[in-house]
Amino acid sequence: MTGTDDRPKRYAPRMNRGAFRLQAVLWSFIALLQLVMLTRNVLAGDPWDWPNALNLVVLVLAVANVGWLLYVRRRDSSFWDEEEARKADWDRRGRAL
Repeated sequence: MTGTDDRPKRYAPRMNRGAFRLQAVLWSFIALLQLVMLTRNVLAGDPWDWPNALNLVVLVLAVANVGWLLYVRRRDSSFWDEEEARKADWDRRGRAL
């Protein structure tokens, strides 16, 4: 190899479209849950204590992970499309036998 491949490398090589969907749903649910909990505590007038701070930290992490997943989706979607086309071709050939 010369190291000058025309093709860009995958950002997350072990992630496929199904793994992306699962992680996106889970991290979005976690972010929404933390946002609801923080909003409920703030609107109730509860004093700010360490569980609220922990909720805020988890909310920030969840939003950061959703952002990272969207970045991976933008960069790796062409690879996912190729994998699905290859699998569909393999299935089509197998059924033709």
